Amino acid sequence: MGTEAARIPARGEATEQRLIAAAERLFAEHGVGAVSLRTVMQAARTNVAAIHYHFGSKEGLLDAVLRSRLDQVTGERNAVLRESPGKDVAARDLARAFVRPVVAVLESGGECWIRLVGRLLATGGDGLDAVAESFFERNAAFVDQLDRLSPGVPRRTLDFRLSQAMTVTLNVLGDVGRTRRLHGADAAGWTDGQIVDDLVDVVTSMLAGPPGARRRK
Repeated sequence: MGTEAARIPARGEATEQRLIAAAERLFAEHGVGAVSLRTVMQAARTNVAAIHYHFGSKEGLLDAVLRSRLDQVTGERNAVLRESPGKDVAARDLARAFVRPVVAVLESGGECWIRLVGRLLATGGDGLDAVAESFFERNAAFVDQLDRLSPGVPRRTLDFRLSQAMTVTLNVLGDVGRTRRLHGADAAGWTDGQIVDDLVDVVTSMLAGPPGARRRK
């Protein structure tokens, strides 16, 4: 086993990780505005001074929570795009590249993070600006591929499709059990894989747009 895998987090790093984990869960459950720094501190078993030391403010803490997994999603998404440089990518390939990194976050224990970002999009609450500011910048390479897929479609339309695809993806993956309950008893046997495949189908349609999509003027 290499030294990196065996490395034990330093005390300050461990405190920072506990604060991020506690804030991620509390923000997802109650909303950013309803959670005080003292509540986060108590959940992380530390003190308010530690929050100010590591993050500066509540806004800094929220930014750290969002970035903790945004970097993972963006990295995995760009890695998929790098596998086929210079090639035209089909809409379903782009949909997979969009959905699968969020599935990876879910599988790595990030359900609360997915719910948090989905909640910010749905409610427009504190933190939405932080998501919006980085979303299109982080997905620039993805939007370039989407532009190649739909030449002549206005950029604002492509941006809109992408943002709505994100909303649907987070809504579904943030609570897969809710998706089953929404469809009644017949959906009780739906596997996670089947739901993800159906989600990829929906995102494919959203990214591709309708036949004869409006061209740039």
